[in-house]
Amino acid sequence: MKRILQLSGVAAAMVLAIAGIAAGQQTEQQALERFASFEMAWPIEKTEAITARARAVAEVMTGQRLLQAAVVVPIKSAEASNRHMQVRVPEAPALEIVYLAEYGELRIVDTELAASTTPEREMSQDEAVKLAKRAFDELARRKLVNPLHYNWDNADIASTWVGGGSLDGKTTEKKRIEYRITLRRLINGIELANHGIRIAIHASGRVSSVRLGGVAVASKTAGNVEEPIGKGRWLSRQVAISDLQARFERDTVPQKAKAKIAWSRVMYVMPENKRSAVVAPLYVLSYSLEFPSDAGETIVSRRKTVGFSLVDPKAPAVDLTPPVRGPVIEKTRKQPEKKR
Repeated sequence: MKRILQLSGVAAAMVLAIAGIAAGQQTEQQALERFASFEMAWPIEKTEAITARARAVAEVMTGQRLLQAAVVVPIKSAEASNRHMQVRVPEAPALEIVYLAEYGELRIVDTELAASTTPEREMSQDEAVKLAKRAFDELARRKLVNPLHYNWDNADIASTWVGGGSLDGKTTEKKRIEYRITLRRLINGIELANHGIRIAIHASGRVSSVRLGGVAVASKTAGNVEEPIGKGRWLSRQVAISDLQARFERDTVPQKAKAKIAWSRVMYVMPENKRSAVVAPLYVLSYSLEFPSDAGETIVSRRKTVGFSLVDPKAPAVDLTPPVRGPVIEKTRKQPEKKR
């Protein structure tokens, strides 16, 4: 008899996708001298628009034309109903659909594929990316995403694994059950942390989940340039990246501690505690701190994220560290023992 545990990180919104940037990854965007601030707001959508979008994504995931309209499923908790909306597509009962009103984000999971933790084969990463791109192109054809806002060369790729073992602990195994491909929205080549799309491809080759949406940006397009409207405006960089790195070491890293920087880059980040704001890009660093102990060992802190203004050298640093969330552990599944 074996126990199968599936663990996956839980993120509040697409903003937490910034934690998925490859370690040490740098971009030429840090050299930008001119950029814009934009009015941004968490969108307020009508129920009809949300259900129509849910059905369209369901058609992409299932590869079938669905004739019946998606419907809203009542949520018993009044508090939860103000923040979440549960949607059901009658012709695709395996799909679990939730709309996060706080973040304008739609999440759809194929529960049958989520429960399928014994893949028959190992899928290559290239194959998974091609299948995800095919689903993305279909979403773009239906105008659910704007392909001009994304660059597949910047896609982040992660995996979901399952591990199992015998009750006596003598045998263990680890299998990849899906790839998760995440893309963040671009504004003139600079990534926006709070808006994007994530497509998961199961080892069977089917789309196992889709997450898309996020903060709305007030802009207009002129040629290949996204220009601000309303209170947004064009800005010039006033602080060198090297100066911000030195400030980080001076003001953020405690004495006797050493910072281990996982990645750093220029990004737009909409504050989660505001419903609307004028947002300029920040120089963002994700790091952990290493402290020497009296026992001669090294103590490492949890990962933290901080942002610095590119236009105001006196602006305080912005703490972008996401709240702590534990892993989700599925209920134990019993499987028959293999014959010896």
